[in-house]
Amino acid sequence: MRVSRKKFSSAQTALRCGPAATGRLYAASALILALAFFWPFGGGGKKVHMTAGKGTPAAQGTVQIQRGDKNNNNSKLDIKVESLAKPSALTPPHSNYVVWIEPEGQSPKNQGELRVDENQKGELKTVTPYKRFKVFITAEESPTAQQPQGPQVLAAQVVTS
Repeated sequence: MRVSRKKFSSAQTALRCGPAATGRLYAASALILALAFFWPFGGGGKKVHMTAGKGTPAAQGTVQIQRGDKNNNNSKLDIKVESLAKPSALTPPHSNYVVWIEPEGQSPKNQGELRVDENQKGELKTVTPYKRFKVFITAEESPTAQQPQGPQVLAAQVVTS
């Protein structure tokens, strides 16, 4: 005996199974659509892509910005880079990468050393009270440099609300 197996669309299956199945189908579809649109923004943050410098054209970076709590109104920054060679591989070679924040009309401030692993990835988390600033990464001889001297490898202009 041969059993006929027809292929049904989701709508046809829902109609065959009754109104409860139809409701579940539409609810699931709405949930999937909502996740697709809002998933990347779930943390309430903002992501800014960094621009690579002339000496590191393959480098990529992002700055993920989260608003601080209501008490201090600071911005939490999560700076991630990839495809960034070790500073010793640059021409000329350097010892460290340093992350800087430069508020409008002020001098840049050293935020710390950005270490790059064997997979050419790195991350630095920091906090800033500024709402409009440039964040950039330079290759330096010292992680405690007081002013940027080396070449800029990645940069982004950030405006928070």
